[in-house]
This record gives sequence, C-alpha cells and structure tokens, in this order.
Amino acid sequence: MTLSNHVTLSITQDSVGIARAGFGTPLIVSHTATWAERVRSYTDMAGVAADFAVTTSPEYLAAQAIFAQNPHPTTVKIGKALLQPTQVYVLTPTASNSTAYTVTVAGEGVTETEVTYTSDASATVAEICAGLETLISAVVGNNYAVVDGTTELTITGDAAGDWFSIAVSDPALLQNEMTHADPGIATDLAAIALEDNDWYVLLTNFNSNAMVIAADAWVQTAKKLYLFDVPESDAVTTAAGNSDTLDDIATLGRARTAGTYHNSPAKMNSAAWAGRCLSLDPGSITWKFKTLSGVPALSLTSTQRANLVARSANFYETVAARDMMSEGTTSDGDWIDSQRGLDWLEDDMSKGVFGVLYNANKVPFTDAGVAILQKEMEASLKRAVDRGLLASSPTPTVTVPAVADVSAANKTLRTLPDMKFTGTLAGAVHIVNITGVVSV
Repeated sequence: MTLSNHVTLSITQDSVGIARAGFGTPLIVSHTATWAERVRSYTDMAGVAADFAVTTSPEYLAAQAIFAQNPHPTTVKIGKALLQPTQVYVLTPTASNSTAYTVTVAGEGVTETEVTYTSDASATVAEICAGLETLISAVVGNNYAVVDGTTELTITGDAAGDWFSIAVSDPALLQNEMTHADPGIATDLAAIALEDNDWYVLLTNFNSNAMVIAADAWVQTAKKLYLFDVPESDAVTTAAGNSDTLDDIATLGRARTAGTYHNSPAKMNSAAWAGRCLSLDPGSITWKFKTLSGVPALSLTSTQRANLVARSANFYETVAARDMMSEGTTSDGDWIDSQRGLDWLEDDMSKGVFGVLYNANKVPFTDAGVAILQKEMEASLKRAVDRGLLASSPTPTVTVPAVADVSAANKTLRTLPDMKFTGTLAGAVHIVNITGVVSV
C-alpha cells in the first residue's frame, strides 16, 4: 500500500507574486536614441556604451554619474523621446573693468574647454559679448552657433537634439539661462510610461524653463519623482520671486519635483544624486548630507545659499571640508525621502491586500475575513517601521469596521469600506541645536 492512497502533495513554485513598483530605478530621457522600443534597461556602463558610443553624450554622462556612486542602483533605464528640442542658452554679461569672464563648454562630441575673456579698463557689455563670442565659437567640435546681440550672446544647437553644456564660473558676472521651447516632453513621457512604467525617478537634460515645467506637470499624476538640474544664474543671484525655473517650481509647490542648482549641466548633479540614494530602501535614507562621486561642489556665498533655500532648491556644497548635498527637499519645502517613503507604503499596502484577495479561494465577508485583511495592513505598517519610514512609537494602528455595521448596498457590491490606519513618520535629524555651560 502506498502513501499516495492516503495523502497526495503537489508543490508549485510561485516565482512571480504581485509585482512591486521599482522605487530604486531611475529613467534618463534620451532625445537621440535610435532603437525601436521606447525604453531600454542597463545594468552597467558597457551596455550603455554599446548604445551611446559617444562618451560625451548626455545619456552616457548621466548613466555614468549614476553608476559611479557607491552604492548605486542595479538598473538604469533610458527612455526614448521622439520630440527633439533645439537647445538654446542665453549669456548676459555685467560689465566690470579688468575682469576675467570664464565659461566652460562641454557637449556631445565637443572637446570640453574652459575659455576666459578678460575685459579692459573701460569695459562695456558689447566688448565682453564680442570677446566671448570669438572664444566660444572656436571650441573644437562645437555643435552650436553663437550669435552676438551686443547685449547678450545666444548659443543655439546646430540641429534639434544636439546637446551641449554651458557653465559660467561667476553667476554675478554672467547670467546664464536655457531658453528653448518645449517640443512636447509630456507626450513623450506618456508614451514611455505606456511601454514601461516600472521606474521611479525621472531625469532630463534639456532643462529650459518650458521643458522643466512641462515635465513637472506630467510627473504630478504619475506617482513618480522628478529630479533636474539648472545652471540659471538668477537662482543664486536674486531673491525668490524672480520667476526663474527653480522659483517657478517652488511657486507651484510640487511634492514630486526636486530642483537642483549646479552651474555645469555636464556634471549631472541630479543623476549622481539619484544614483547615490535610490539603491537604499525607501524610509531608510535622508537625501541630505550625501557625497557624490564625480560632481564638483559649488562655492556659494551666504546670500546665494539663502536664495536657493528660499526656492526650496537643492545644491552641492562643502561643509566642514566635506562635500554634501543640501537640503534634500521637494519644491513644496517637504522632504524627498518622505514622499518616496509614502509612495512605497501606498504601493506595498495596496498590493499586499490585493495579494491576499488574489491568492485566497475567497476572503469571506465576515469579521474573520476582515481580520485577514487587517493583518496584511498591519504587516505592511510593520515593514514601514522596520525600514525607518514610520516611528515605532506611537505604534501604527489599523481600525476596521464590524461587518454588522457595513451597509447592505456595500455587501451587495462586495465592497469593504472604512479600513483605516494611522502612523507617524520617523523623519530624520538635519539640524542639531546644542547649548552648553562650562564652569571653572
């Protein structure tokens, strides 16, 4: 007599489960990708180099900035945008006698070059524009044209999709701004997400005011985060209320957008920052204090720093001989880590509860059935505490309705209402105030 006459056992491996969102995955927007699909995934720079062989391309530089961090995400995605901007920078000098005006030019196929024009003892704006126009136009491999308007320089890409970086060393001497139009970034982002929506942080490189505002608007309903850099001089040289890009985003008060000032777009500050933070679990990390590999820290005056803080902007600075990101905020003045953590909790709890419904033969509409769902909600809250997202005290709680109190209409629709939870964000310490008394 065999055991199978009495007991049979069959084991099926469930290797899929309910997929969780990719809260550790960034997506770089490419305006020059040539492959057919909208999104490709990469696990190392060798894969990126196979598709973007020019090591000065924005896609290569952004991916390199991400993978250079320690730790860094395991996967980077690049999304193909079909609507190409024609990049435009405008440089506006302030006349100062016998003064060096330094600009660093980089770009796809461009030999990174620092040029300096020194004004004479009776400097004029027209003189400075003419001098800089000659020097910037002479950069080897340039993919742009420089037009001297006597009061400002306009630098325009040779063709749609051509990318280059203009960095000024002193924003008080040279106002720098990207001014190109938005060709339809929201349309491209919608198409990218339709094909592959399993990524969390959006990174863009053609960051004019128009393109940033459009990308920002798309992100708000996509339940993702948007990180971007701008080199706009007004962000550091003027008080809040000047309608530069960081100021406009702050005025909108976006919870899902974090703007960063860095004078050089080629250094890919936001990409490096995303690379440094995304590999760690939501709730376990604050985005402030992080040192970034390959990104030069800025030298900011106290006024310039205050101007950025007033815009809820972020920046890479040196404090006590340590290079670090400040302040870790979204444009509404809240914290990046809080928004990411809450997004994770929503995803974890909703999919956990769905998993219970999906995997059970059925969850009965009884108090015992409700208790099963309550247990899953409590398990999600415990995971949030374990990650450092929620405080353990006061203890997160779940309250559920008694089935007897649920209306007949909801029971007929098989809808369970009033499942509620409470919890307190653990937050993070960013500032410490100490008072001491020393006696003889």
